[in-house]
This record gives sequence, structure tokens and C-alpha cells, in this order.
Amino acid sequence: MKFPQVSIADWRTQVEKELAGVPFDKALVHTTAEGLRVEPLYTAAELPPVPRRQAQAPFLICMPYDGDDAARAEDLAGGAEAIWDRKAGVVRIQASGASWRVVNEASAAALAAPATPAAPVLISTLTAHAAGADAADELAAALSLLAARLDAGAAPSAIAVQLAVGRDTFGELCKLRALRVVWQKLLAAAGAGATAPALVHAVASTRTASVRDPWVNMLRGTTEAFAAILGGADLVTPIAYDEAAGPASALGRRVARNTALVLREESLLGRVVDPAAGSYYLETRTDALAREAWKRFRALEAEGGVAALAADGRWQARLEAAWKKRQDALARRKEPVLGVSEFANLDEKPLPRAAAPAGGHRDAEAFEALRDRADALAKSDALPTLAIVTLGPAAEHRARLGWTHALFAVGGLRARTTTSTSERATIACLCGSDERYATDAADAARALKAAGCARVLVAGRPGALEASLREAGVDGFVFAGCDVAATLADLLEVRS
Repeated sequence: MKFPQVSIADWRTQVEKELAGVPFDKALVHTTAEGLRVEPLYTAAELPPVPRRQAQAPFLICMPYDGDDAARAEDLAGGAEAIWDRKAGVVRIQASGASWRVVNEASAAALAAPATPAAPVLISTLTAHAAGADAADELAAALSLLAARLDAGAAPSAIAVQLAVGRDTFGELCKLRALRVVWQKLLAAAGAGATAPALVHAVASTRTASVRDPWVNMLRGTTEAFAAILGGADLVTPIAYDEAAGPASALGRRVARNTALVLREESLLGRVVDPAAGSYYLETRTDALAREAWKRFRALEAEGGVAALAADGRWQARLEAAWKKRQDALARRKEPVLGVSEFANLDEKPLPRAAAPAGGHRDAEAFEALRDRADALAKSDALPTLAIVTLGPAAEHRARLGWTHALFAVGGLRARTTTSTSERATIACLCGSDERYATDAADAARALKAAGCARVLVAGRPGALEASLREAGVDGFVFAGCDVAATLADLLEVRS
């Protein structure tokens, strides 16, 4: 059977018809943190000339070491082939004895020191990532540090790169691939000629790890290792699921090691050379990210380089601005954190906490602070009581009711469901259909206020009803896209 030829224009016409007036870009185009467009469809016409990876041996598993010799011995016996001494800032491959000393934007003196063949360095952007840098900023910082080391006379083969890998699987995969592109471009600009790609050490992000519902960290670690491997990392460091709560347990380290081992030995991911090659989407995104990173790198160099900016605080200010932008997306759950800002488990038994690793941010931190606050209030019997008051038959509000319960659980608030508008609770939230709000919500709000509720909310956007509902006693509204973190923080302080 021969199918008719369909053009991109035909496809676009049909899509816009299905969208029924909703703008194409709003419905189907996603903008990344770096400001890059992610389209719903890519074709061969957009395929950029991205350099292909060369054949390589399967990646090595590199486990972190923080001074526990027994843990290091167990890691090596359990399958690790390299050790990253985080305190000393050294990565060492056991079989060859090769090692690299880690430097970052705060190590200007180390970068400027005359290079010697016996002193290979590992350019690290982990601190920038933990402070809030997006992928383009990470790559731009790496390029600036690489350029400084080349200027000091280092051979390209004596430089390696250490990058964090976060939970955006495709974006992080493309970040590692884009690193290869801009590294070759930097060498060409420096007149270094063709050379082998830099060794890349990919580390699972600490920024994405959570203390609450830490078991989800196993899933995060798996997708991060997956992205690192398919992105072409030479060394992969998985992080223990319980590390955000303090020193990793033996179980946490074992699960991390075995995750990487299973991906390599059973899924055989390290046996494929550049598996993303040829994907219209991934090739285009790699190219776009590489171009954005190169643009930011040139801007950094025009200001004196990332080390100079770090020395006077401008780099840190830039990263803090990037974190605040990300924090807003997290607070509104545009960037959900599974098990923390979405699907929170009020019955979980938290892991024992020691002193967590210092420095940087975590995506979950604002919401975990809410849960900690709620736990403290519950212990002193001061946690606000909460009732969700439904309006109309269950068929009208079933989906919204589930969403509302889950929203309050994020802040450690356990709600009870009732149909009574004389319910006595510190906080009451009306839950029904938009049509039911138009007829019943105002009277229900007045009754709840009269019953002694200190705060009355409505689940859903108010639209044209906002003025009349507020006049009836409604204090606020909760809906998809609202600042959930700020709303819940305010509710935890409500008293009868």
C-alpha cells in the first residue's frame, strides 16, 4: 500500500486544527533553562553537521571517597575501577595509575601555573552546577578554564573535564556531546590541531538529590548514569541514594555501584559508539547548546575569564540569579521533584540525618524545609488543621479533590474531606467544579468563616469570580502554576 506524501506544512496545518486556537508555541514548544527551543518535531532538513564520536572502550565506574578506607576497599572489590578523592580533589584510575587533580573557577593560581606533563588537571564545573548554573553556563565555564590551562602550556592530552549530570536525560546527554564539539572548536581556535577528545568524568548531580523520599534518588541516579553513558562519558560516578542526608551508607554505595554495573554489563550501554548520533532531535539540540555555550564562553573571555569573575564575585552573582530563576520554576512545580513537590508521602519514615554535604543548592530544599517545619509544629501540637470541603456530587470534583490533597501533603498538611460547611478547622479549602463555584462557593465561604475557619481557600483559578469570592471571605486560591512553596509556607503559620 502506498501512502500519500505529507509535507511539514501539511502536518503543521493539521496540528493547528487539532489545537483549536491554542497557539502552537504555547502548546507544543518547550523552552529550556538555557533559552533554547525544543520543538515537537525534527526532520533531516534541520540535521546539523555534529562531529561523530570515535570508538572507545566502555566507560569506567568511578566511586567517590571521603576518607573511609573500608568503604573505598569495598567499592574497588565491588566493581569500581577508579576513585575520586573528594577531599584531596584527585581522580585516579586504578589499573593504569593515571590521575588528575581537580581545579575549578576558584583555582586560578593552579590554572595559571606552568603546565608539566606530570601534572594533568581535571577541569571541574561541579561547584557551578551546584550553585545553579544551567548547561550552557557549565560548558562556558569549562571552556574558559580549559583555555586558561592551554594558555599555561598544557598539552590537550593532559586536561580532562568533570561535569555534573542532572535529571533532564536528553538535555544532559546533549551537554556531554556538546562538550566534545566546543572542545574541538577551542583547540582549533588555539591552533592546537586535531587531537583526541578530552577525557570526560560525569558525576551524578547532587542538586537533584532529595532527603525526603530518598528512594526516588535511585531512579534519578539511574537516569543520570544513563545520560552520562549515552553522552559519551569515560568515567561515571553514581551517587548513593542517601548521601544528601549525610555520609552514604554501605547499601547506598552498593546500589550506586551496581546501577552502573548493570547498565554496562547487562544493558551493554557502553558498547555502542555515540548512540545518539543521527537522531534529528538530539543532534539539533546538541548543536544549539554548543552554539549557546560558545557564545557565553566568548562573553566570559571578554570580561576576563571565569576565574577573574569568580575572584571579584561577579560569577557567583550570576549563578545566584540563575538559581533564583530555577527556584521560581521549582516553587511553581513547573520543574517537579518526584516524592517531594509531587506525590509526597506523609507516612514515610525519614532517614536518620547527619551533617549533609556543605555547599550548593538542591532542587528539593525549599519543600523539604516545609516538611521539617510541619514536623516540628506537629510535635508541639501546633500544626494547623485542614479540611477540604467538597461542593456537588463526586463526579464533578473527583480529579480536583485528589490534586488538592496531594498539594497540601507537599507541605506536610494532612487534609480531611467533608461536605459540611460548618466544619471547624484552622484552614478550609473549597473543592468543586468551576460551574459549581459560580453558584455555591460564596455561600460556602461565608458559612466556613462563620464556623471559625481562619483561612478559606478555593481549589482552582478564580477567573471572573475572584472579586465576589474574596468579598464572601475567600482568602486565596490554589491552582496549577501557583507559587506552591510560598502558599504552603504561609499556611503553616496560620493559627485558629
